[in-house]
Amino acid sequence: MKVLGCALLLGLGLSGCSSMNSTVDGKTHIFVGNQTCPALLEMDRGQTLEVILDENPSTGYVWTVAENPKLFKIEEIYESDQSKTEVPTVGKGGQKIYRFTALQAGQEQLHLKHARAWENTAIDEWKCRVRIS
Repeated sequence: MKVLGCALLLGLGLSGCSSMNSTVDGKTHIFVGNQTCPALLEMDRGQTLEVILDENPSTGYVWTVAENPKLFKIEEIYESDQSKTEVPTVGKGGQKIYRFTALQAGQEQLHLKHARAWENTAIDEWKCRVRIS
């Protein structure tokens, strides 16, 4: 019984480690919330890096790309937590989703900032250094 418990615990621990840089379909790397990017993320042309971040625009704080990357095509989507059948609620947040598709070989840092447009200081940042081959 002890061996089974240890094996189960080890299995759960290892599955947690693999979620740090999940590749869903062999082409898409997904990072959610406070997950950090590895020191250097290796990607191939055509692969996608998806970053999903909590955002509530009603507070004034929004996620933005600090500097437009040259090696990626960017897609930006906002999905509200409010369902279509729900009565609209002021102040309800959602998720900002960034999809970075690698277009050409090279190395670049992706940098996202969570800040108010009228303030100079970000309250949060997400950075990822990527090498595309």
